[in-house]
Amino acid sequence: MSATLVAKDLAAGHGERVLFSGLDLVVAPGDVVGLVGANGAGKSTLLRLLAGLDTPEDGTLSLGPPTATVGHLPQEPDRRPGETVRTFFARRTGVAEAQLALDTTTQALVDERPGADDAYATALERWLALGAADLDERAEETAAQLGLSVSLDQPMTTLSGGQAARASLASLLLSRYDIFLLDEPTNDLDLDGLHRLESFVTGLRAGTVLVSHDREFLTRTVTRVVELDLAQQQVNTYGGGYTSYLEERERARRHAREQYEEYADTKAALETRAHTQRNWMEKGVKNARRKAPDNDKIGRNARVEATEKQAAKAKQTQRLIERMEVVEEPRKEWELRMEIAAAPRAGAVVATCAAPACDAATSASARWTCRSTGRTGSPSPAPTAPASRPCSPPCSAGSRWRRGTPPWAPAWWSARSTRRGGSSAHPDRTATGHPATGQRATSR
Repeated sequence: MSATLVAKDLAAGHGERVLFSGLDLVVAPGDVVGLVGANGAGKSTLLRLLAGLDTPEDGTLSLGPPTATVGHLPQEPDRRPGETVRTFFARRTGVAEAQLALDTTTQALVDERPGADDAYATALERWLALGAADLDERAEETAAQLGLSVSLDQPMTTLSGGQAARASLASLLLSRYDIFLLDEPTNDLDLDGLHRLESFVTGLRAGTVLVSHDREFLTRTVTRVVELDLAQQQVNTYGGGYTSYLEERERARRHAREQYEEYADTKAALETRAHTQRNWMEKGVKNARRKAPDNDKIGRNARVEATEKQAAKAKQTQRLIERMEVVEEPRKEWELRMEIAAAPRAGAVVATCAAPACDAATSASARWTCRSTGRTGSPSPAPTAPASRPCSPPCSAGSRWRRGTPPWAPAWWSARSTRRGGSSAHPDRTATGHPATGQRATSR
């Protein structure tokens, strides 16, 4: 059945706190309306109002035709004790309520009560429209497709979190309402569940109003966006999908900011002008009193007239300020940004030499050892390569030379070695390092 839900001038709040007012909404067949807003803006409250579960503080709701079914599927973090998976499906799909109404009207028909036949026909039509006749067969099939491999007579309280999420999705897929009101349907769903939910929502011929914080899901499903702005006490409707909403909202905020800045600049300029004119008026009065001789009536009158003109100009400027259309300052949206600073490159000791220097002949008998690989070898006979050249044989970056001379080291940078027949150091170099500095040879 095709149904249309119309809300006019709705208002809701909690005590003295107003959530929204003046809300107009039409949900036609095939519409997918996304409700967005900050937490506490009244999104779930609006869904309950549209479902007829709560009474609005102001405004009206109408459903056409009146016999259409509206399904409200809220978040249910807590499971009901004693409720099985089968009864959970029946309750969420509206079949349990329809079955109760059908049983009641059947008994009234048996008792031959007045109007029982019409009530029974309405209850039977509703029972059939909600898919109660084949719910058990469809439930078994849907549960198997979703991987819910549990008995439908198993209590809901015994299911794991993942199984409960799949059961909640199955109850939605089994529903046959004329209007769907979905509150956070993407919670706890995996990728397969999200894909099935997206396909279900986009394939519905019934009107749908949903609340979700999943922006990707909203982008793929909604055809219209209603924004509840709690800070500005506004209800804004945007046509198109979620991406169009983001673009239009940014454009509207930019225009609102420009209009306010123009208003603020104009008002500040007028206030400055009025202040200057008042100062001129006060100075004119003082000068008129100070410079007015007793017998100069013409000059005194001229100065008084000039002062009165300044006073009139100041009043005109003040009236201009009062007649200005007030533009409220738009709320400054905050944006969370996180930056990770680039850390400086860490130094790594490539090779160290802690032995007295020796000549080329002595270094030829030295041995090197790579700490990463444990391999050893002899130095190169012509160590002319730059410090960035890798050692030979290859070893991992950041390795240390435990002992010996690197193949690219100069002749005076010799590893610890023992010369047969005694030790000998280069006569022009220090025992451990460079001839000029004597520093320990370390490359980074």
